[in-house]
Amino acid sequence: MLDWVEEWNISFAGCGFRSVYYVGALSCILERVPQLVHGASKICGASSGCLVAAALTLGIPIEQICVDVLTTAKEARKHTLGVFHPTFSLLRTVRDSLQEKLPEDAHLRASGRLCVSLTRLPDGKNVLVSEFGSREELIQVLMCSCFFPVYCGFIPPSYRGVHYMDGALSNNMPLFEERNTLTMAPFSGESDICPTEGTYNFFEVHYGYVSIQVNTGNVHRICTSFLPPTPEKLAEICHNGYMDALCFLRERGLLGTQDIPRCVAAEADRPKPSCCEDYGKKVLDGQNPQQNDHQWLDQEVIENLPVTIKKVLCEACRDGHDSCSRWSQLMNFAPVKLLSLLFLPIQLIVLLIKSLISSGCVLVCRLVTSADFCRQTWSFRGGDQSSVSPEDLCSSSRSSDSGCSKLTGRDKHISNSKKSL
Repeated sequence: MLDWVEEWNISFAGCGFRSVYYVGALSCILERVPQLVHGASKICGASSGCLVAAALTLGIPIEQICVDVLTTAKEARKHTLGVFHPTFSLLRTVRDSLQEKLPEDAHLRASGRLCVSLTRLPDGKNVLVSEFGSREELIQVLMCSCFFPVYCGFIPPSYRGVHYMDGALSNNMPLFEERNTLTMAPFSGESDICPTEGTYNFFEVHYGYVSIQVNTGNVHRICTSFLPPTPEKLAEICHNGYMDALCFLRERGLLGTQDIPRCVAAEADRPKPSCCEDYGKKVLDGQNPQQNDHQWLDQEVIENLPVTIKKVLCEACRDGHDSCSRWSQLMNFAPVKLLSLLFLPIQLIVLLIKSLISSGCVLVCRLVTSADFCRQTWSFRGGDQSSVSPEDLCSSSRSSDSGCSKLTGRDKHISNSKKSL
């Protein structure tokens, strides 16, 4: 059990798209024991876990975290190759979201409480950053911690002149060695809040100080961390996070006797499909909304989640199953999908040529700008010397020579007069 007298920390492991697991876990903790989050001394994270930690530190609603994960997964699934498609940049999507969501004083509010794990590129050593000089520096640190080589690109971002990459490669659970650190990971293992398997497993691996059991469930979890799951699967992951956090709170004695799981409540007390805005209108109009109105998402999968989280998940699933989306239905038609796969190499070649041309134009512009800057710098440095012409230098040298010759003749006359005396 956590010692409420001493300080405690919260640490999130990097897990890619499965970070929606933390949304469910945090919604349970904030709903039942909010002081466990608000009273934490430091909130740490690596890779995608640092984004959740940053949002939690800055007071960004967890509903917004859920929206960002679902939106990113949706954008990646639009392309045939997913996150590996040339036109999709996961790192650019993360940067745009950070630029939009983070407040102007984010670095001031995050300094001293947010701890981000980085992997230094030259030597592979782990670096923990908890002080940020500016808002842009905070964004750059988060970008460095999320950069997984090849998966996110080939040129790593830099922080204070040094290149860094994904913090999960060296330390995926910051401050894990502290006794009062609450660890969370969406992989079954020895973390405080994590999925549990039905059978005991003797084999486990430690990756970045995160304990991961060797089983088929974790293999699937690792794959869905890199490959964006469907909205229905993300909703299930979120609900699993809620239930795992609820089990943790009950085992640690952090729940009162009056708190019982919602799943054992009476049928009349179960949450209604209030996640849709049309539900209230249909009730006011005297209509009886049927279960078919919510066929895009099984309500039993998310019955324990807060209404705000359910609404976000339900809208994401509804957009994916929108009956008006004829284009998506056409693209899922087998012959059309086969044709799209056949033309995929041509599409990739065209996109590659376009990318090379744009990169070449940017490189040429940078070279021209650098050349102009160097030319202006050299002209400024040589401005004093260029003001004196070679003819002036020659004339000045001649006058100095004649002056020296005259001085020499005068000295000879004085010496002769001294001899005569």
